[in-house]
Amino acid sequence: MNIEVAVPDEWTPGQALAIRQLLQHSLKTGQPIISIVRKDVTTDQLKEAYDRIEALIKGLGLQVEG
Repeated sequence: MNIEVAVPDEWTPGQALAIRQLLQHSLKTGQPIISIVRKDVTTDQLKEAYDRIEALIKGLGLQVEG
């Protein structure tokens, strides 16, 4: 099955390709966790959020090996 995802017009081709690769990898190796944040999120805020999510996943023993 193919699923199409429309990305915002302001995204670069590189951003769209990176999201495609991340989604493909996550679907092959486990269950993806997708978070939606405001457009004005800073890189530091986004990194902190995902670091917390990663720590939670590790703490629960749910991390995919590999």
